[in-house]
Amino acid sequence: MKVSIAPRTNAALGFAQILPRDQYLFSKEQLFERMCMALGGRASEAITFNKVTTGAQDDLRKVTRVAYSMVKQYGMSSSVGQVSFPETVEQGAVGRRPFSQGLQQQMDHEAKLLIARAYRQTEKLLLDNRDKLIMLANALLEREVVNYEDIEALLGPPPHGPKKMIAPQSWIEAEKDKQDTGEDDEPRPPPRRKDDDEDNDEHLRPV
Repeated sequence: MKVSIAPRTNAALGFAQILPRDQYLFSKEQLFERMCMALGGRASEAITFNKVTTGAQDDLRKVTRVAYSMVKQYGMSSSVGQVSFPETVEQGAVGRRPFSQGLQQQMDHEAKLLIARAYRQTEKLLLDNRDKLIMLANALLEREVVNYEDIEALLGPPPHGPKKMIAPQSWIEAEKDKQDTGEDDEPRPPPRRKDDDEDNDEHLRPV
């Protein structure tokens, strides 16, 4: 883990860097926690300054995408049910959607509720640990960059055990790979088999 408030060339005012993992399967709880993690910056900004800026735009985009994936693709909404629809970009600009307008509105509602619940939980966690938030902010103002060891010294060890340490060169290589592939922190889908694509085409073709 590495956190920095030093501006980058792509106009980002800072970043939190975590080495990507080769993980393809995520539980509902894991995805929800990733949403909370992504909302940490927006919630911290609102708590500290009592206002928000455009700085969390990319985080909100990721949170929105994960929420819709949980509801629309992963079958993780009890009210929507065990369904999986393709992303809008996969359907193209023409053709009928394989679901009704009413179901679309329901999925919109469920995704919005999920994001709101994640934000409330993130806000509560930060308010309960506001002293640690201030300590971390002061450390960043003083040093501009803090790594895993710095964070552990400030906040204490992680509740679920120590994290794997990454060599500095690994950070550079991982960041370069992400830029080359356009990869971000969103969960990656598992590898697809050819027969899976044929089955999906057969069952999801609109009539």
